[in-house]
Amino acid sequence: MNLRFLVIVVLMISLLPALFSAEKDTTVQSIFTLIYNQQFIEAEKALEQKNASVDPFYHNILKLDLFWWKYSLSKSKQDAKVLNEVLDEFDNSKQTTREAKINNLIKLSYEMRYEIKRYNFVGALIIRSDVRKQIEILRKEDLTFLGDKRNLFDFYLTLFDYFDENMNPFSFGNKSEKYLQSLSTLEKFSRDKDLILSTMAHYFLGRIYTKVEKQPEKGQVHFKVLTERFPKNILFKELADGVNSKF
Repeated sequence: MNLRFLVIVVLMISLLPALFSAEKDTTVQSIFTLIYNQQFIEAEKALEQKNASVDPFYHNILKLDLFWWKYSLSKSKQDAKVLNEVLDEFDNSKQTTREAKINNLIKLSYEMRYEIKRYNFVGALIIRSDVRKQIEILRKEDLTFLGDKRNLFDFYLTLFDYFDENMNPFSFGNKSEKYLQSLSTLEKFSRDKDLILSTMAHYFLGRIYTKVEKQPEKGQVHFKVLTERFPKNILFKELADGVNSKF
């Protein structure tokens, strides 16, 4: 099992909540911007104040994303405790609606990423199996209910296809047409006018070029875009400058 591949796939999946944010909802975009500017206190207050006006689905996933980033950057016991409490609140695995299936995929992906952060790779692999099952289930669903957000789901599937092709044991070092097309599609998404979609595309292209393609100079181009977009985000600045090789 390629650990590097697992870690990057978890990074990919765990940002799925952002991909399902309401791109036309300025309140959601505003809170998203606060989170990615690492203004966590302001983001938490905004979530509390806007609780009644934000769809519960988006409110929950923004809350989970917020406390994930807090823990991810601090790795403190208190932030870990709060994150796990939020994950417990998020549990709707017994429901069978399409929205619940997406929610369950989100929850599982964060749990998997949390186990990797704790170096519990066996636990992460067990959860990964459940994540793969959820992906296959969702691929068979009628997702027209997503409306305009279907582009965001397609972005996620493009990421999945890229990493799947990257790990093809029969490629013998050759890059397939599907592999190259996935990269080209991700680049297209990075130029999208939607703030959330383009932000996610820039972030993952930065990670892909730096960690997988071994072309850090290309990765830094994408991180620099994020730094300009979210000037208060210290992590993006470090990645743009190439001084944070551990994240």
